[in-house]
Amino acid sequence: MNRSPYPFRDFLRVKDSLVSAIVEDGETYAMLTGDTGTGKTALMRTLRGEMDRARHRILYFSAANKLGAAGLVKVTGEALRVRTSMCHSVSLDRLLRAIEEESRTILLWIDEAQGLPTETLTEIRALAESDLDGACRVQILLAGLPKLRVTLHEQPHLWRRIIVREEIIGLDLDEMPAFLTHHFDQAQCSRLCEQGLAALFERAAGAPGRILPMCRSVFRRAGAGKTKIEPEQVEDSLERWEIA
Repeated sequence: MNRSPYPFRDFLRVKDSLVSAIVEDGETYAMLTGDTGTGKTALMRTLRGEMDRARHRILYFSAANKLGAAGLVKVTGEALRVRTSMCHSVSLDRLLRAIEEESRTILLWIDEAQGLPTETLTEIRALAESDLDGACRVQILLAGLPKLRVTLHEQPHLWRRIIVREEIIGLDLDEMPAFLTHHFDQAQCSRLCEQGLAALFERAAGAPGRILPMCRSVFRRAGAGKTKIEPEQVEDSLERWEIA
């Protein structure tokens, strides 16, 4: 099975938009939202692999919905080899000085950001806007479930600064055959008829991260062979998969 993400149209659209915003336009803030399984984390991994490490230093926080302000400063400081202190304000001051001396732009990418505490969002803004001369030394990418928009709406001082607001939806139905061939054996994929593909697509709402385990379940239940997998078999497998 191919582990690399399939470059579906919406994936490429959002990636190109974020590259343009971060690299070409130097935007301080960007937001990426999408339902579970739509490909947010895979997109961020792909972006990370394409960034010029001579120009950018990426600090990625996964599952950061409970990340506190002190934790953000501590982890960021340790990544930049800053000696932290028991006093939060001292640690923050040291971190800001280290950022000022850093030759590369620091990219703070925060995944699962929909549950970030208010004080952490305030600290993120402090890091991003610490330079009075307006130099963009820190760029922020906040990624999370659609609820992230609500979270940020409640912080109007931050929300109005986020010019780039992208949402990743998932696959289109006509991309299903190429998507499955990318991840599974061609012979296996050819066992599914258009009705079966449509059932998979609809049940997963086009989300790649849901389509893949569903499809694996369908193939496993159908067993090895070359015979066609009937739409009824697909529906039955999906019903059982949802219950399990």
